[in-house]
Amino acid sequence: MPPLRVALPIEVFEHAIDLLDDEVSLKKTSLVCRAWLPRSRLNLFRVIQLSLPTHLDRFATLLADAPHIAPCVEEIDISENSFLGLFRPELVIVARLPSVLAAHPLIRPRRLRVFDQLWMPTRYNPDYLVSLSQLSSITSLDIHDVTFTTVADFSIILRALSSSLTFLSAKHLDCQRPMDASIVGDIGCTLPFLSTLRASSKHPTSPMDWLLGSNSFPALRDAECTYELSTRDDGQTLGVFWVSVGATLEHLSLSISKRATGTRFPINVIERQLALSHCRTLRTLRLDCRNERGIIPDWTWLAWLLPHLTCDTLRTITFTFQSASHALASMHMFFEELDQILTSPPFMGSLERAIFEFDYRDKAHPDDRRFKELFPGLRSRSMLQVL
Repeated sequence: MPPLRVALPIEVFEHAIDLLDDEVSLKKTSLVCRAWLPRSRLNLFRVIQLSLPTHLDRFATLLADAPHIAPCVEEIDISENSFLGLFRPELVIVARLPSVLAAHPLIRPRRLRVFDQLWMPTRYNPDYLVSLSQLSSITSLDIHDVTFTTVADFSIILRALSSSLTFLSAKHLDCQRPMDASIVGDIGCTLPFLSTLRASSKHPTSPMDWLLGSNSFPALRDAECTYELSTRDDGQTLGVFWVSVGATLEHLSLSISKRATGTRFPINVIERQLALSHCRTLRTLRLDCRNERGIIPDWTWLAWLLPHLTCDTLRTITFTFQSASHALASMHMFFEELDQILTSPPFMGSLERAIFEFDYRDKAHPDDRRFKELFPGLRSRSMLQVL
C-alpha cells in the first residue's frame, strides 16, 4: 500500500515563514520552491533599514533593477547619526528619500521611522515639501531623538504628511535654536485623521510644546504622554492640549515628572497643566508611577488630578509601578486618600475597575499580600485588580 501523502495548505507554510526574523533564513526559504517565494520576499523587504547614504543608493538601484519588490515595502527605518547632516545636509538620507520614492510609484510604504537624526527641511531643496507631501501612503510616523534647526522644520514635515497620518510617535525631540513666540503659534497645522499620539519629552520641552499647543487634532482618540513639568517655564502647553482634544480623547496614558528636585509641585503649575476636566469622553486612564530610581516621587500632581476629574465616562483607571514594594514605599501616605477618591463621585457609579499593574510580582511576598488590604472600599465593590 503506497504511503499516504497529505498536502498542507500554503497558509501553514506562510505562517511559518512569517515567524522567521533573520535575513539568512528568509533567503533560504525563498529558494525552496516557487510557492514559498512571494511570502519570503514580502518578509525580506517588508522593513527597509537605512543608516548610511550608500544604503539609500543601493536601495534606489534595487528598485530600478527589480521594481516587483516595491509593493513588499511597508516600513522604512532611518537611523543616520553622522556629521554629514551638519556639513552637507542636502545629502543625508531623509533629504533624498522623498525624491527616490517619487521616482518609483509602485513603492507605497505605510510607516516611516526616523531615529538619531538631524532633520532640517529648511536647509534642503526648495521642492522638499512638495516631494514629501507626495508620500501619501505614509499613515504612521515615528520620530525619536531627532533634532531640528527650529520648530519650523517640524512644521514642514507635519504639514507635508498631515492629510494621511493616523499615528504619530514623537519622543525626545530637540531644536538647535528657539523661534520667536509670535511666529511659533502661526505655523501649526491640522492633522485631521490622526487618531493615536505618543509624545515624550524631558525639559526643555519646546518642540513638544509646539506640537501639543499649536496644532489641531480633531480625531484624536488615544494619547500617551510622558512629560517633564517645569516650575518656571510658562511656555509649556500641556494644559492647552487637554482643551484641544477634550471632546474626542477616550484613552490616555500619562506619566508626569518634575524638572526641579527637592521642591514640591506648585499648585498653580498643576492647575494650569493638568486640568483633565476638559476631557469629557475619557474611558480609560493609565497613570505611570514608575519614577526614576534614586528620585523621591512627588505625588502632589496625582492627588490634585484625580479629585478634579469630572467626566462620567471613565470605566478603567490603571496605576503602574515597578512592584508592590515600590508602590508601598512611594505612596504609603496616599493609599487611604486614593481609596476614598476612587469610591466617591464622580467615580462612584461609572468606574468599573481600578487596576494596579506591577512590572514584577511575587504573590508569596508579604507586600503583595498586604497591598490589597490597603483598599477596603475598592475591594468591597469588587473593583480592585492587581496584575
